[in-house]
Amino acid sequence: MKFLKRLGITLIVVALLLVAVNYGAAWYIEKKLPETLQSEKDFPYNINYKDADVQLLSGSITITEAYIAPKDTAAASMNRGAYGKIKSIEANHFNLWGILFENRIEVKNVTIDTPEIILYPREKKYNANDDLVQPFKQTIKTESVAVKNGRFRMLDTLHEFTAKADNINFEINNISIDSNTVEKNIPLRYRNYTFSCDSIFYHVNDFYNITATGVNATDSSITAKGFNLVPLQKRLQFNRMIPVERDQFTISAKSIAIPSTDWGFVNDTLYFHAPEVVLDKVNANIYRGKMVKDDPTIKKLYSQMLRELNFDLKVDKLMLKNSSIVYEEQQSYDRKPGKVSFTSFYASVYNVYSPIRKEKFPETNIDVQCKFMGTAPLKVNWHFNITDKTDAFTIKGHLQNIDASQINTVSGALMNVHTTGNIKDVMFTFHGNRNNAHGSFAIAYNNLKLKVLEKDGKGKRGLLSFLGNLVVKNKSGNSNNETGLKEADDVKTERDKTKSVFNFLWRFVQQGLKQTILPKVVQKVAG
Repeated sequence: MKFLKRLGITLIVVALLLVAVNYGAAWYIEKKLPETLQSEKDFPYNINYKDADVQLLSGSITITEAYIAPKDTAAASMNRGAYGKIKSIEANHFNLWGILFENRIEVKNVTIDTPEIILYPREKKYNANDDLVQPFKQTIKTESVAVKNGRFRMLDTLHEFTAKADNINFEINNISIDSNTVEKNIPLRYRNYTFSCDSIFYHVNDFYNITATGVNATDSSITAKGFNLVPLQKRLQFNRMIPVERDQFTISAKSIAIPSTDWGFVNDTLYFHAPEVVLDKVNANIYRGKMVKDDPTIKKLYSQMLRELNFDLKVDKLMLKNSSIVYEEQQSYDRKPGKVSFTSFYASVYNVYSPIRKEKFPETNIDVQCKFMGTAPLKVNWHFNITDKTDAFTIKGHLQNIDASQINTVSGALMNVHTTGNIKDVMFTFHGNRNNAHGSFAIAYNNLKLKVLEKDGKGKRGLLSFLGNLVVKNKSGNSNNETGLKEADDVKTERDKTKSVFNFLWRFVQQGLKQTILPKVVQKVAG
């Protein structure tokens, strides 16, 4: 009995000692945590919290109602730098020895619940390595980090939003940071990560904002939904703000998906590889006002743009699905813009790449099917090789069954000619390079009538219209041409290097129309 009694007393004493040690160590760690976090001179933040619950037996620490602010008191008083409010931070499987004797927090995983981060402007630019990786490398070490239901805001000097996102969820696993990784472009190693957020906003510049309803990403895939590129000015205001001609874009996309991707750095060279990129239901409006001063700079063709990229890009297939593109060009404020539309737009672009770290250089090939002006089927094939320094390319097109009056928004605004009738076929082959182009153009039509307009596009030039319709046959073709095509095999045009490739194509088509439809007297007026 005495033995059992002594054993019981001993067990009770040991239990009490363990409880005392647990509470004592927990109390000490709670007091030690702020000292540990603040002691590192490179750690740029003050961290305070309402409560810290330390459980030695389970090896967990839970911090509630944490607040982060810059150590620099001057910056804090002027709202400069990073500020944060966090509902809770939970760390599991911590290293007791590191906290007690090395002023270092080592844990297996960290979960950050409902962080709200605000970045105010400061003189030194924000940098992930300097602001996050380096400071935490010295003070905190963990294998995985999870962020739940986060909120992010970035402000400019006027405290206007430059970027924001809500419902941020992020998890990264098997983290490794050492003296080698911190010198890299990506200053840590990891096995995998997942990321999602919504209500995204980004102020691009003085002309555009970007919004998206959501982004989901992993280490091998990216998807963005509800994407919008939104202009900040009306057209008149935009034209008054720009010193020389440029396009104004309004773009939306239901989704942008990269189902599989590999990216990173080789030495200091960024690489981005993807077998497929899919853009679904893109609606793009492109507007240009010709009232603004011309931009005299030489424009690069797409082959040159890709050839001169300074990173390793490789996209095997880029798909554009169920989309629409509208281009508008306005000659003066007293005339409506000329408008060209392409709806039900499907495009497949193969071999989009830069030459960096490549051994093979396949042709870039673009296949397009769409409805021109909403009704007429149009097929286009365009191919080039980025390594060809003459920037040679070929564009082939076939347009069918269009009511000629539908192109009056273009021909009237740009050529001062209105048409009626039916255009059954337009086929062209356009061989171009950085200097000029040649090729063939063919058109089949019936009941075609012309109306030549005054220079302001409002009135009819009766005599020229009469003469034009005398020369243009009611139907194309003749007894020796059963296809009904009027053909021109020697269409040539020079490139205006201050204009885009689409201007180049339009000049070619315009020349083809002149040589197949318009009499010389009308060609001179339309020129």
